[in-house]
Amino acid sequence: MNDKFQFDDNDNSKEKVEDTIEILSVPEEVGVENSTPIIEEKEKVEDVPKEKIDLGITKKFYFSFEARVIVSIIVILLLFAGACFLGLKVINHTTEKRIRYVENGDIFYYVNLKKDVCTVEQCLTEDYIYNAKDINSIKITYDYYVRYDEKIKNNNYYKVVSIVSKYSKDDHSLISQKSEDLTDKKILPVYNEKYPITEVVNIDYTKYRKNVDASTGEDVQLEVVFYLIQGDETRKVTGLIIPLTKENFEIKKYTTVNAVREVYEKVSIWDTYSLVYGVSASILVLLSLVLVYKTTRLVLKVSNTKSEYETAVDEILKEHESIITVFGEGFDSVVPEEKTVVKLDNFDELVSVNERVGKPIIYSKINNVKCEFVIEDDKALYKYVMKEADFTEEDKNKLENK
Repeated sequence: MNDKFQFDDNDNSKEKVEDTIEILSVPEEVGVENSTPIIEEKEKVEDVPKEKIDLGITKKFYFSFEARVIVSIIVILLLFAGACFLGLKVINHTTEKRIRYVENGDIFYYVNLKKDVCTVEQCLTEDYIYNAKDINSIKITYDYYVRYDEKIKNNNYYKVVSIVSKYSKDDHSLISQKSEDLTDKKILPVYNEKYPITEVVNIDYTKYRKNVDASTGEDVQLEVVFYLIQGDETRKVTGLIIPLTKENFEIKKYTTVNAVREVYEKVSIWDTYSLVYGVSASILVLLSLVLVYKTTRLVLKVSNTKSEYETAVDEILKEHESIITVFGEGFDSVVPEEKTVVKLDNFDELVSVNERVGKPIIYSKINNVKCEFVIEDDKALYKYVMKEADFTEEDKNKLENK
């Protein structure tokens, strides 16, 4: 019998022959027309797009230990920087806040004369030269107006005060001074950021003049002042200066016109913005401390103990020392174009290749988290790659169950 028709006498070969006969045998009833659908079905299968074929391969992304530590340090620094910035905002917010405002203060007065001096007109307006003996009283009207850039929280107050000052006749130095409140301390009414006020007082000029001894030659004058009280500061806004020792005199006044000023307000830490800044800073500090703790644990764990990946590599090198050749660090295998690369799923498959082809296994450490085991023969290059990223808990269990 011809050799080409000889078959091995075993069950497997018989099954293969029977299968071959069934495939090659075509019933007589089946003609050419019946064979055509078979070809069409094969064409349909071959036309399936490659992108629709799910090969079940999942590409894993690896984040190295060094990269994790560097990123953690950068994030920690950013969190601390943000916490410091917000902390400074809280400190600035809880000390003083500067608010700008424009202030105006004006004053008007009428001099009321004694009845026996003038029966037609009992008062004189401003800018006259007055005779002390003819004056009975002086009516003073204060107009005060201020506008702030924003609404202030601290209340402002005002009052009208009379000040009697005595000066030396030689060098006009101040000898004594006596003040008296003509109004109570009053709060300024608030309308948005505007503070308008009008206050009227009457000065009994005759009373003040009686208390002055003109024979001493001292210069005595009465100053009627509108005071603004802002916190611990008391400041003159507008007023009149009335001589008390002169027979004929002019009344001088001073005002405030569009004065641009600033006020400083202390803001509580429980202010809305300060509270937000404070809570945000606390959260950032807490997050940074947690990240410092986790990073420290990671560094200590890696520096003091070997990872599961490193342990597995050491076990392979120790167990198969006789068939493994260590090439060196940082070497990545370069495959010639004429050779086929066969990627293996585990090290046991590479051991089987070693037993079959009789070539040594070359070990190359690419970096701290990746290495290669390679066997190269004349036609192919068999490669098994180990990565720390692939060494999951599931892989660990598989190794333990072997």
